[in-house]
Amino acid sequence: MPQPAQYHPEIDCGIHTLLVLQQAVKLSADPEVRFAALTHDLGKGLTPAEILPSHHGHERLSRELTTQLCERFKIPNRFRELAEHVAEQHGRIHKALELQPKTVLNVLEVTDAFRKPERFAQLLLACEADAKGRTGFENRPYPQANYFREALRACQQVDVQTVIQAGFQGVQIKEELHRRRIEVIKQIRKES
Repeated sequence: MPQPAQYHPEIDCGIHTLLVLQQAVKLSADPEVRFAALTHDLGKGLTPAEILPSHHGHERLSRELTTQLCERFKIPNRFRELAEHVAEQHGRIHKALELQPKTVLNVLEVTDAFRKPERFAQLLLACEADAKGRTGFENRPYPQANYFREALRACQQVDVQTVIQAGFQGVQIKEELHRRRIEVIKQIRKES
């Protein structure tokens, strides 16, 4: 399955997947990270021939195929959940430094990073493996992971009790917490 050479000098999606898996092995001994790296681009196999070598929308398809694969082979939930998030979010993670703060917060929320920061760290490793799993990109830095780690850490410092003490009630608490988290992400972006 061909890919655009400017993003994937190796061109072939199968070769890319193997390079990503090699990078995942270098970055982590975690089998969940390795599984997520292996399955992150499954949706590229369903790309219509007329739009190749582009793969618009492959993230959603990759998530759907990962879910089907995991159900068929009774893959443990912790593997499935991480692989689904990596499949769906890797494109956004790669563009971290271009994203609006509200989109960064959305990624943190939809991946459940606040309740499952360890899984989010795994997601970042799998995304780094994807970025480095390209011919000539193996040793490039991946600042996107640090940016997301800093954003998560800063958002975790936004104290819900402070919001409540400021007089917010009910749904206003959630809205104000969201607003304050966006503000701390904006600050991190300025400092980056």
